[in-house]
Amino acid sequence: MATYKFEQFNVEITNPTTKIKLVNDNIIDKVCSVEILLTTDTAKFGVQLDGFTYADTWEDADVLNWVNEELKKYEV
Repeated sequence: MATYKFEQFNVEITNPTTKIKLVNDNIIDKVCSVEILLTTDTAKFGVQLDGFTYADTWEDADVLNWVNEELKKYEV
């Protein structure tokens, strides 16, 4: 069970389900921002993660793996 803390929310988010809502791709710089939705039994939290980079192209699985690694930075 993971618990996350984001500075924009004054709450710890415990054991949420995670859904990728949107990937914004800057094809010139080959960097993406990813909007995710963290859902618990009592609330939903929208979070934007920035900094996914790629060389030539990306697949959905690449973004999902990056999101899972990036979320570790917010674990408490």
